[in-house]
Amino acid sequence: MRMELALPERFDTRQALRYLGISTEEPDSATRALLRRAERTLRAAAGPRAVAVRAARDDISPYLQGNDILRHLEGCGSCVLLACTLGAGVDAALRAAGASDMAYAVVLDALASVAVEQTADAAEQTLRNEEREEGQFLTGRFSPGYGDYPIAVQNDLLRLLDAPRKIGLCATPAHLLTPRKSVTAVLGVAGHPVTGRRAGCANCALRERCAYRKEGKTCE
Repeated sequence: MRMELALPERFDTRQALRYLGISTEEPDSATRALLRRAERTLRAAAGPRAVAVRAARDDISPYLQGNDILRHLEGCGSCVLLACTLGAGVDAALRAAGASDMAYAVVLDALASVAVEQTADAAEQTLRNEEREEGQFLTGRFSPGYGDYPIAVQNDLLRLLDAPRKIGLCATPAHLLTPRKSVTAVLGVAGHPVTGRRAGCANCALRERCAYRKEGKTCE
C-alpha cells in the first residue's frame, strides 16, 4: 500500500526546540525567525510519501531480531511494515542550507526530523483506522536501531516493502536511510487492543543525548 501524504498543518516546534537543546518555554526572536524560515523551506521542498505491507509474523521472523522487538510484538500474529520519507527535496534543501548558513541548517535539520515523525504518525493513523475497520488493533511503531533491534534490518525492511521503487527510499551499506529524513518501523497487529512495549531509556541508543532526559522526562 502506497500513501501520498501531506505535511502536518502545524509543526511541533516544541519538539524541534528539544532537539536543538533550547528551552521550550520562550525561544528568542532569532530562533523563532529561523523556525519560520525552516517551515517555509520544508513546505516547498518536501514530498512526503509512505508505503506499508502487512505480513504474517512467522513469515518475517528472520527480520525480527533481538529481545526488544519480540517483546513489542507479544500477542501479535501479524505485523505491518512501514516506511515513510519526506523525499529527496528536503535533503537538497539541507545541503544548500549547510553550505550557506549553518545556524539555519541546524534549525532546518531539527524541524525536518520533527516533520518526518509527524508524517509517520499520520501514516500510522491511516493504517490504524483501516485495521480497526477489520476488528484489528495495532501497536505503536518500533524502528530498527531502537533497543537491541539491529539497524542492519533496515535494508531488509526496505526490500520487503519495495520502498526504493515505490517511494524512492533506500539505505546505504552502513544501513542509513536515504533520503535522510525518513522512517522505517514495524507495528504489531492483533485481534485485541495492544500497545507494544518500549525498550526503555536504559537500552536506547539515544540515551546520552536525549533531549527529554535532559529535561527529566521520557518520550513514553
